[in-house]
Amino acid sequence: MEEVLKARVSTTTYVSYLYPGLIVSNESNMEVPDRNPEREARREAADSAFGFSYFDIVSAVVEIGETLIQTTSNRRNISCTYYIDGEVLDIDQVAALPGDHQIMLDNMRCNDWDRVVRCRSGNFQPFDESDALVRST
Repeated sequence: MEEVLKARVSTTTYVSYLYPGLIVSNESNMEVPDRNPEREARREAADSAFGFSYFDIVSAVVEIGETLIQTTSNRRNISCTYYIDGEVLDIDQVAALPGDHQIMLDNMRCNDWDRVVRCRSGNFQPFDESDALVRST
């Protein structure tokens, strides 16, 4: 007996907001209609969010005979990280900042970070070539 296989597939886009955390960044995810970094930076992101990225989840409902099976993918099509009102600094600029930033400088050297971003929340994150800055105003 041959079973009839039918599937309904959909893709949903999410934004993942980043917040300062104790050891690693905290995040919250929200479904969005499309990828619009300016919208996220200006209206949607909470004041405590320092950045965000986008990702897609593919969902499928498969009908095998009379049984429905739902499955979802892992995160796919992950965007760069967008830093809201961030400031990109190289190692010399970090060294010139007022205060003691020795731990940050050591982290930059040990991890081969050419640049970091000083986030609007005051924390620092590694800044990759694919990352971007967006303004909230």
